[in-house]
Amino acid sequence: MSLKAMYNEIANQYETADKFGSISESHSIAIDQIKHENLGLRQGYKVLDFGVGNGAFLEKLRQLMPLASFTGIDISSEMLARAQQALPLTTIEASAAQASHFLPHHSQDLVLAHFINAYVPINTLFNEADLLTRSNGHFSLITTTYESFPVAQQHLANFIATGSLISRVVGHYYKTAVKNTTVASGLDELLNVFEQHQFKIVQHQRLRIPITLYNIDELALFGIEGTWFLNSISIRMLPKKFLIERLKRLFSKIFTFPYRDTHIIDVILAKK
Repeated sequence: MSLKAMYNEIANQYETADKFGSISESHSIAIDQIKHENLGLRQGYKVLDFGVGNGAFLEKLRQLMPLASFTGIDISSEMLARAQQALPLTTIEASAAQASHFLPHHSQDLVLAHFINAYVPINTLFNEADLLTRSNGHFSLITTTYESFPVAQQHLANFIATGSLISRVVGHYYKTAVKNTTVASGLDELLNVFEQHQFKIVQHQRLRIPITLYNIDELALFGIEGTWFLNSISIRMLPKKFLIERLKRLFSKIFTFPYRDTHIIDVILAKK
């Protein structure tokens, strides 16, 4: 599966990804943070969404700032088409990692990066935000870290510790995945990135969303099709049927049901 085809497919998985309210609840908090700071009240206020998706967040944000001008970037043409149906906006079909190639530097009043850190390395994301946010502008970030799903990580650690051939293979992959991850390892690292790039945090809320999955099919649907468990682009680009069937077989050796865990999400608004 090509990278673009993979992102077009993700366009159809929002309902699965929001099964426990991870997206809708974090979006609501981000809106409240922006409203609290009284942003976007003047004519021509410029808002840039690094991963606009289906435009659902901007559609809500537009109610707060009807005079604003919106631009959405996404690698998925299908996502952009859906976003344009949701609200008037300028669209750019590209990766957020190249956003500064398409827009004037320091031109945006508010830059949004919601749930795209799993696809774009965190320092690349902040570099682009720094280049495009004007002085005294704001940056809204929603992301998970490797602190999320602690029970799953403990199950995985226990499985790796058994020392079987398959557990050693899984352990090797897991170490490689952690080494190459695009998200922060934890809250301390995340907050440090804001400081390094000279963004001052003005609002921060950490969500802890409980999840319960009752069988291997629910786990596969939420974790794989919902995209929460697998942050590796190379894994996601494997044929979907191949990936799901083999991971279901593997997960059945690792997890017991009902499986209960915590989805940890940080919602942060910062000022440049």
